[in-house]
Amino acid sequence: MITVTLQAVGPMREYFPGPGQDLELPDGATLGDLLDRIDAAHGERLAGTSIWNRQARKFRGPVVIKAGTRLVTSRAAPLQDRQVVSLIKAVVGG
Repeated sequence: MITVTLQAVGPMREYFPGPGQDLELPDGATLGDLLDRIDAAHGERLAGTSIWNRQARKFRGPVVIKAGTRLVTSRAAPLQDRQVVSLIKAVVGG
């Protein structure tokens, strides 16, 4: 098992309050596994928002996912034990 810390940054704290949530995932876990876990725990509540696509089990719109120091976009992206995964709502507009 690995443990990752899910951390909401800025406006994302509206959806994921608190300092961070430690989640246990299987060895070899990927971003897809984490998104599945997010859906299982929060999907019903997030379904009515503009940031979550429950059918695809992924964020929509300008949500950036950062694992450690790298941006991740692929569900196949591997996660590492004790890694912090940050959810950041990008500010768009002009």
